[in-house]
Amino acid sequence: VLIMLLATIAGLPLPLLPIQILWMNLVTDGLPAIALSVDPGDPDIMDRRPRTPKEGVFARGLHLRIASQGLLIGLSTLIVFVLELYLGSGSLECARTMAFTALVISQLLFVFQCRSEEHRIWEVGLFGNLWLLGAVAVSTLMHLGVLYVSTLRPIFRTVPLSLGQWALV
Repeated sequence: VLIMLLATIAGLPLPLLPIQILWMNLVTDGLPAIALSVDPGDPDIMDRRPRTPKEGVFARGLHLRIASQGLLIGLSTLIVFVLELYLGSGSLECARTMAFTALVISQLLFVFQCRSEEHRIWEVGLFGNLWLLGAVAVSTLMHLGVLYVSTLRPIFRTVPLSLGQWALV
């Protein structure tokens, strides 16, 4: 939402197409969410004080974490789009592909931070949930399909990315 809002306010072309938004939601929310559901709980969960019944879902700073991470992902995606559109190839289709890819990859990486409210990625470890690793791998392959499978590219209006473009993403 932030990406589309800021682009509209700035008078930029839309960074994402509706089909790309639908695909992104499918790829980044489906399999990773299922894999997170089988994630083992924090080992110190029983040492923590229980939440009060009156405490909201977004208590304990969760709303700030969501807002800051969303802002970081949204702004970095928009920067990739603008850099490619105005300083890179100048191709709107390529800039959209890069924004689309930056957003998908950012969300697939962010899912690892979602494993714990209290601990960071390096504290929880990457290999504690092999289902999550598999889900992210499958989701990444699905996304690569819309970039590199010639029959899918026209549907999603994507173009293959070069190594330099991947580096920016």
